[in-house]
Amino acid sequence: MSLRLSDILGSDVLAAGDPVVVASAYAVGPARVRWVHSSEVLEIAPLLSGGELLLTGGHALLALRPAAQVEYVRSLASRGVAALAVETAGTGRHLPDELVGAAEAAGLPLVELRQVVPFVEVAEDVNRRIVSAQVASLRLADELSRALTERIASSGAALEPLLALIAETLDVHVRVVDTRGVLMGSAGPEPHTEARAERRGAELAVGGLAVAHLELVGDADTDAETVETVLARVRSIVALALARQSRPSLERLAEDQLLRSIAAGSNSERLVELAQASGLDPDRPVVMAAVRRPAGHTDSEQWSRRALPSSLVVTHGEWLDVLVPLKTSTHAERGSVLTALRASVAGSRFTAALGPTASTIRQAPLSLAEARATWRLGRSVKGSGGAYDASDFLVERMAERSLTRGVADALVEEALGELVRLEQRHGGELVQTLDVWISTGCNATETARVLFLERQSLHKRLRRIFDALGGDPRGRGQLVALGLAVRLVRGGAQLRDHPSA
Repeated sequence: MSLRLSDILGSDVLAAGDPVVVASAYAVGPARVRWVHSSEVLEIAPLLSGGELLLTGGHALLALRPAAQVEYVRSLASRGVAALAVETAGTGRHLPDELVGAAEAAGLPLVELRQVVPFVEVAEDVNRRIVSAQVASLRLADELSRALTERIASSGAALEPLLALIAETLDVHVRVVDTRGVLMGSAGPEPHTEARAERRGAELAVGGLAVAHLELVGDADTDAETVETVLARVRSIVALALARQSRPSLERLAEDQLLRSIAAGSNSERLVELAQASGLDPDRPVVMAAVRRPAGHTDSEQWSRRALPSSLVVTHGEWLDVLVPLKTSTHAERGSVLTALRASVAGSRFTAALGPTASTIRQAPLSLAEARATWRLGRSVKGSGGAYDASDFLVERMAERSLTRGVADALVEEALGELVRLEQRHGGELVQTLDVWISTGCNATETARVLFLERQSLHKRLRRIFDALGGDPRGRGQLVALGLAVRLVRGGAQLRDHPSA
């Protein structure tokens, strides 16, 4: 349990210290204090676990060299300390610029206490309030658990009355969504603004397997930690009601477990067993898609059935993992899946990426992993909206897997160094133009259309590019290397700084 830092700074017990936030004031609002601790020990950081408001006198800290003060602040920030309050009363000094600057850079709220305040009294008062809030949350959770149990005993295991009781007690919107994204029940008013909604959720298991997700959605004023405490207590009761009301078939459980095992990268033999239990031929090719759904969307199975009728889908948060069985491993059949996926997300707030074809269920984890990487790369390069094709990002995906930052930089410098520097000096989107020109098979007409340029303007730009490259690269065996280099410059790949061990 914790309290808002802003509430503590505005409390009577701390007011006597004349607190002034001198760094990272923007972080005060969201910061929460799990405990108040006072110490003059300068090597305190390893003993902290995060969320503390640390009170310290200024004499020892301000006697340090500026570099040591900066390191002190950084060590606290690395431990997730909520705020540092330094008492300067009696020192005749204010907090030095180096200390303030380090706290600002680290995002650590730094509070100057300009009057003497008894640290013991502050710690006792605030910590007592934290413990009291925790006890109140536990009491509320116990009372709600008892009420839910009594409701099941007296009125049966119907889901809606139980959700209504939770919603009324916590003043939140409550819903249960199965692993396919189908809404099974809900209660309480929905948040007016989904973007600012506070969400907490937990899986509901039946027979040891997750079959649904219980989600509590409140507004910005909802006590998230009380919701978490209650959620931990009531999830098993809601799962019990769910088991009594509608136990999923063994095939349905196997399908869900198959998709979760694919996401977890389980061994191939386990995937074969689950595929067979799901009624799928484990030696049949499949392709995986990663789909991001809009916040609050609860009919994901219906959406996936419309988009890809033969697919299997499982949800986790705002993500859908979609498995599409294929008859063959041909590009044409995968292309039809991509066409259907793109049509389904057009004009919607869904975004998606299709991975490479997996020849059997054993390769499905790789297809899903590459679909997720493609989604991330697509968003970084092409912005929002649409469905991205893993084939379009083959170079970037392989670069992430195989190249270090140093190797990539050396390749770009050798192939494109002069062109990159020319663009940096004079602009002109030269690297992008070269990328499109190579991608269109060196077709000037198509390049001009894609870039919305007049042909004359394009040819001027191409002449500048060729001059920087030492001539027209066609017929000189350079197109492959240039294509790789421009993708590394523009692709958004997350390269390693050092070789893997």
